[in-house]
Amino acid sequence: MTNVADAIVKRLAQHGVKRIWGVPGGDCSLDILDAAARHGIHYVLTRTEGGAAMMAMADAQITGAPGVLLTTRGPGLTNGANGIACASLDRVPLLVLADGHETDMGHVSHQRYDQMALMAPLVKASSVLESGDPVAELDRLMATATASPAGPVYLEMVGQRLRAPFTAVERPLPAPPQPSAPDDTALAVARAVLAKAKRPIIIAGLQARDDAAAAGLRWLASQWEAPVLATCMGKGALSDTHEWALGPFISGAAEDPMLRAADCIVLYGADPIEFMPKAWAYATTPVVELTTHTHARPYLTPQAQVVGDLSQAAMSLEDAVLPGGWSAEQVAEAREAMRALARTESTGIAPHQLVEAAMQVAPEGTRVTVDAGAHILPAVALWPTRQALDFFITRGLATMAYALPNAIGAALADPSKPVLAFTGDGGLMMGAGELGTAVQEGANVKVVVFNDASIALIEVKQRRRQFPLYGMRYPGADFAAVARGFGCMALRVETLDQLLPALREAFATPGPVLLDVAVDGQAYHSLVPALRG
Repeated sequence: MTNVADAIVKRLAQHGVKRIWGVPGGDCSLDILDAAARHGIHYVLTRTEGGAAMMAMADAQITGAPGVLLTTRGPGLTNGANGIACASLDRVPLLVLADGHETDMGHVSHQRYDQMALMAPLVKASSVLESGDPVAELDRLMATATASPAGPVYLEMVGQRLRAPFTAVERPLPAPPQPSAPDDTALAVARAVLAKAKRPIIIAGLQARDDAAAAGLRWLASQWEAPVLATCMGKGALSDTHEWALGPFISGAAEDPMLRAADCIVLYGADPIEFMPKAWAYATTPVVELTTHTHARPYLTPQAQVVGDLSQAAMSLEDAVLPGGWSAEQVAEAREAMRALARTESTGIAPHQLVEAAMQVAPEGTRVTVDAGAHILPAVALWPTRQALDFFITRGLATMAYALPNAIGAALADPSKPVLAFTGDGGLMMGAGELGTAVQEGANVKVVVFNDASIALIEVKQRRRQFPLYGMRYPGADFAAVARGFGCMALRVETLDQLLPALREAFATPGPVLLDVAVDGQAYHSLVPALRG
């Protein structure tokens, strides 16, 4: 005989959960923490609930088990909503645990709002454990979270139910949900479209990150001799060092010449949540879409759509295109031309110089996390990612304050790899408290701040619309001093000759290190048009 809280936490451990992330409250959170200690689940006390959700996202993507976020009711869940929305739009499985109000507390209005209503547009399913079998109910939530498209689910905890006695029955874990086999008719239509193509280009997206899908992508690229563009979240599904890897797809100017030279575009696991909010620019070019699921808001109408397992679809279509339309030399030349666009003139440290210096110093296999902001562009264009899940970025929600917590989650989920977080000053200001979490946990993260004292990307847009400069600049912040206040080693870099020595010292130092790098924000005014148009 045990209670429901203990049975739930034990089942989480059986599902492969190793960590729970969050900021607890004084009610059911305490029951969960008590059970977690008994079942070998490490609780990570974070500084913010939204940051905890983003740490849990990295944990889920690396381990394959849904991440777990724990919050108190009211303000705890509200503060976590941005991170939960990030998991929703970035297609990451996340179990959200939050206190509710007890069934005999109908008279209470303190910290009370309809939490189910708040979660409704963000989660795939919700539960209050009302059934007679809470373990089966949890299994259903976990299966829903991981089914394609993956996303968050919500469990509202009430003390009378969580502390109720419960006799656990040992049972096997349900089989994880699998994508369906591609439909033969859909494959035939795709084959007919591809048969007419001489110069197809593949755009690989976030669905291509699992091992089987990535293997299918490599096989198609090699068999067809077709160049591959990767979305920001698909980066690494085909190694950036592969001869058919072309560069990033950002719906921008850099990749436009090659896409216009193509006579067919193959979307390989590319989710439209990543596409820029503008019309598809290649309406006259046939599109074949291979996807694990249909989309709530279709971005375009493909000539052929194959829904199901990507690796099976790739094997079925391996001979649908005759190679020879592209040469490896063409692709190499176009790849270098795209990278050259990321290198801009500067009077100080240019953003690309910071990225390329880190490339020289970072150990092989370093994971990278990237915050929202203009610094995305040189990071995506230049960083050589060799395998999926070694480059984390949010493009569904595209929220600021993502890189640091995601790096902490990645470092704890897989301590074998150092993690490098590229963040802007604006993003770090929104979540600098998580430096304390990094120190507390001994996370091996190196945080590099592109410090230009501005909201650079929005300033670029402001200037392009010929508005006067207004509301885009911050007073200068000494992030190195802030980091030291949390007990984190930190270095300030103001000139180019200081950059490589500081990076070498950072990577030679165990645990978290912050590099506060003064970059020339004016460089973005030429960089953004060159890459995005």
